[in-house]
Amino acid sequence: MSNRDQDLDDLITEALDEEDRGLLGRYAQQPGFFAQVFSIFRGSLGWVMALVMLMLFVFFGFFVWTLWNFFQADDALMALRWGVGVLASVQIVLFLRGVIFQQILTNQVLREVKRLELQVVRAQHRDH
Repeated sequence: MSNRDQDLDDLITEALDEEDRGLLGRYAQQPGFFAQVFSIFRGSLGWVMALVMLMLFVFFGFFVWTLWNFFQADDALMALRWGVGVLASVQIVLFLRGVIFQQILTNQVLREVKRLELQVVRAQHRDH
């Protein structure tokens, strides 16, 4: 984090009252990596992410199997065929991993938006 970002964070913290600082302190911390990974299985897209994770494990197993057979192949043609399977399964695994990490990123953005919504509602409530 740059000094400019830190200065902005300090200004925001100073503008908040004591109760809001407590809330910000409690919700400002990002959950750990494993908590974020397991959070993708909750919500309306939880079943889709479970299916993506299942397919990830299936294609990773396919990758290991084709890689093993690639190194066990006796002739070049069979090695080429197994090599195509290796490349295809690696591409699919990388794509599915990207889908999972994009969902984690989406959850992080939604968490921040909800935190901002909470601050706006609390500020409006104080003004009335």
